[in-house]
Amino acid sequence: MVQKGRDDDVRIIAGFILGSILTVIMLLIVIIAPPATIGPSEGELAPDFSADAYNGANWENYKLSDTFDYEWEEGGDGEWILVQFIDTDCPYCWSEGETMSDLYSQWSGNVEFITITVELSINNHDSDRAEVEAFRDKTNYGTEENDGDGCNSGRNNCINRPGTIHNWNYIEGSSSIMKDWEITGTPFLALLQPDGYVAWNQYENQGEEIESAMQRLVGGSE
Repeated sequence: MVQKGRDDDVRIIAGFILGSILTVIMLLIVIIAPPATIGPSEGELAPDFSADAYNGANWENYKLSDTFDYEWEEGGDGEWILVQFIDTDCPYCWSEGETMSDLYSQWSGNVEFITITVELSINNHDSDRAEVEAFRDKTNYGTEENDGDGCNSGRNNCINRPGTIHNWNYIEGSSSIMKDWEITGTPFLALLQPDGYVAWNQYENQGEEIESAMQRLVGGSE
C-alpha cells in the first residue's frame, strides 16, 4: 500500500512537471514568434479599418478584419478579398467600373469585393453619399452636360457609369484609411488572402493586370 501511494505521488509530480514544461514551451513560442507586420505591401497583414458601408440598401458598419480567416492555410479553401480604392470623380475610376463588373461576374463565388471611396485633393473632386450610392447603383444623378453635377468630376450622369451595378459593399473612406494604405492616387487595387495578408499590390506589379493576378493567385474563374 505504501509503495502504491508513492507511485501515485510520483505520477502526480511527473504530471505537474510535464504540464509546466508544456506551458513554458507555449509561452516561448508566443514570445519568440514575431508579430505580424501591418501594412499594404505584399506579405504584410492588411491595415484594418472600421467604417460605414453602403450595401445597396443601407449604410452599416463594416470592419475589414471581421472577414479574415486567421486559420486559413495556403492551398486551402477560403474567400479572398479584392480591395479597390476609388474617387467617384476620378475618370480612371469611372472607366474601371466595367473592369470591376467583369471581375465580379467571374470571381464573386470565392472573392469578396469591397470598394473604398475617398476624395482626392483635386478641384471638382467632392462627392457625397448620394453620389457614392448613384455610382455604385448606376442610378440617375447629375447630367451629361459636363456642368459639374454628377460623377466623373461632373462630366457624366452616374447612371451611365461603365459596367453593371456593383453588388458589393462601398465603404466610406477617410484620410486615415488612405494614410494606412499609402494611397497616392486612384484607382488602386490590392488582393488579400483569406487570412488578411496582402498577396498582390498594384503598386508592386505595374506590369501585371488584376485579372491575370487573380487567375494566378485565386485560381480559375467561374
